[in-house]
Amino acid sequence: MINNQQNPTWWKNAVGYQIYPKSFYDSNNDGIGDLQGIIQKIPYIKSLGVNFVWLSPFFASPNVDNGYDVSNYEDVDPQYGTLDDTFKMIDDFHRNDIRVVFDLVINHTSDQHRWFQEAKKSVDNPYHDFYIWRKADNGKLPNNWVSLFGGSAWEYNPATDEYYCHLFAKQQPDLNWENPKVHQAVTKIIDWWAAKGVDGFRLDAISHLKKNQSFADVSDQEDAMNNVPGIDKLLAELSADFKRDHLMTVGEAGGVPVRRARQWVNSKDGYFDMIFQFDHVSFWEKFTVGQVDVARLRQALSNWQTGLEGIGWNALFLENHDLPRAVSYFGNDTTMRSQSATALAMMYFLMKGTPFIYQGQELGMSNVDFETIDQYRDLDSKRFYREELQKGATKAQTLFKLRSKSRDNARTPMQWDRTSTSGFSSHKPWIEVNPNHVEINVETEETNANSVLNFYRKLVELRRHDPILLDGQYALVNTNDHQLYVYTRESGRSGYLIITNLSDQPASYQVPDTYQNLKLVLTNDSEKQRPASMKLQPWSAYLYKYERN
Repeated sequence: MINNQQNPTWWKNAVGYQIYPKSFYDSNNDGIGDLQGIIQKIPYIKSLGVNFVWLSPFFASPNVDNGYDVSNYEDVDPQYGTLDDTFKMIDDFHRNDIRVVFDLVINHTSDQHRWFQEAKKSVDNPYHDFYIWRKADNGKLPNNWVSLFGGSAWEYNPATDEYYCHLFAKQQPDLNWENPKVHQAVTKIIDWWAAKGVDGFRLDAISHLKKNQSFADVSDQEDAMNNVPGIDKLLAELSADFKRDHLMTVGEAGGVPVRRARQWVNSKDGYFDMIFQFDHVSFWEKFTVGQVDVARLRQALSNWQTGLEGIGWNALFLENHDLPRAVSYFGNDTTMRSQSATALAMMYFLMKGTPFIYQGQELGMSNVDFETIDQYRDLDSKRFYREELQKGATKAQTLFKLRSKSRDNARTPMQWDRTSTSGFSSHKPWIEVNPNHVEINVETEETNANSVLNFYRKLVELRRHDPILLDGQYALVNTNDHQLYVYTRESGRSGYLIITNLSDQPASYQVPDTYQNLKLVLTNDSEKQRPASMKLQPWSAYLYKYERN
């Protein structure tokens, strides 16, 4: 029986599974995934061994940004189902001992939300100050702030002769968190869903709540809208709502450094239980292409492991709905897809923290090779395409970049089987299926003992039942190269040694004599190297248990 009040830190000994409802499973065959589809796939989710699911937004929305523009926080977009479907889904997950975490988007709303529809009518409207306004000055923009989706962060509203602030699309006006009434309204939403059985929230764009109140021009856009001084007060007040309802929280907090994160996730008086940081997935600009530097990857992830040790808890991930597929971004998705997918899995999954799996990641799903811009659905990808062509780039150059980094890479339908629509729907899907679903799908991988899917199941089983992998301290074994990622998880004199070769080339590794009684627990290498002096094949991964002498 799930009881968050009796077990408030349940999320520590847990594994999460992120569902993107629109692309998961279509139960009514209209080409769009839905809540009844999720309900039907609960047996599969349970078979993974995960403890909770995080669902991307399915609230009422015009879907300018695929649901991250909410028009009603207490209703469901009809394409996904009804509120009754939502309540049944929560109950069915709970009956299967799986908790439910929702995505909460409170930096902004849709411009179709009732609050904004009222706010834009006049400066005297009670909802006007729910949003951020600056007076128009002879048609000039209020400042040089730039939207994260390109262009100015300000949009003109004729009715009040003002500009409103939007850090994302112009249809996503930012809420004014300087107004206490905004917090009061959001509190009611949190309490309403808590009463319906929701176990926690992932907090979208939470580091953007506070804006620079000088509203002056900035040389660095981060100074205007990200982790702005004064945000701590807002977050401390907000966190009280979640703690009152015993809700798990994980904040999306790109740009928040480790030293600040210690306050955000401090186990005694932090604002959230965990945050998603992006240091390890931001090695180059959003739409540039290059090879991930393993040395920088080690440094980035180790920095968070050691930085939060004994203070707070890490959220571990390689994929989400906004990122390319990990096997394409970090790995080799052509000649060594399965091997690199499993090596990457072991690399991140056994660190200290709560691991998250994004739907399809457990299959080794890869980026999609769309041939035209018309196949893309993501508004940011379409914006990027337009702007690149205006700068003189060719269509081929721009599509090449989108194939590497577009958010739509993560949003193609879940690959259930080898049929024409991958078992997702009997109707043409809202976005095209990746053609490689013929080889990469649940049905095929279920029956292959060495599949990516079954490797993830083994990792989940290990994590959930060994206290060393829960509380053991992380320590990097720095190999000073650009291939290996080696670390330990240790408690007392017992521990685990994790060895991964994250490259297309063979590598050598000499296991130090300090690790005794080495026992091989898991590997993706059919040759099973001896631990003394290892000749690691490309993308091979080894997990040893040891005793320290």
